[in-house]
This record gives sequence, C-alpha cells and structure tokens, in this order.
Amino acid sequence: MRYMIGTALVFLGPTIGRIGPNLFGLSSFTTQHIQYSIIYFILISLIFYDRSKGKKFQPYIVVTGGFLAHQLVFYYLFL
Repeated sequence: MRYMIGTALVFLGPTIGRIGPNLFGLSSFTTQHIQYSIIYFILISLIFYDRSKGKKFQPYIVVTGGFLAHQLVFYYLFL
C-alpha cells in the first residue's frame, strides 16, 4: 500500500505543472520547486507518522530516493 501511495504522488507533477503557469503565471522552474516541496513534505510527514505508529516506513524512503533522483536528473539536464 505504501508503494501505491508513493506512485500516486507522481500525478502531482503534471497537475501542479499546469495549474501554476496557467492560473498563477509562474515559471516552469518555480512550479517544479513547488511540486518537489509538496511531494517531499507529504513523504516526510508519512515517514514520521508511520515511525510514530511503529509501522513500516522504508517504502517511503525508497520513494523519496526515487523522487530525489528524478529531481537531480531534471536539474542536471535542464539547467
């Protein structure tokens, strides 16, 4: 279930990427920063929540690593 939650976070990127420039006039790099900030906030919150309840939180760490790798590749290729 935790990997499915991490997979669902992928859909935030296109959503924020279209809402930011069209409704708020933000640049694409700004919307990328907002996207990653929201995703990392959600993942870190879920990690702390599961740790406090004594449940497995390692899938969230794997998903966070995947998003971090995606972010690094994005900035390396487009900057």
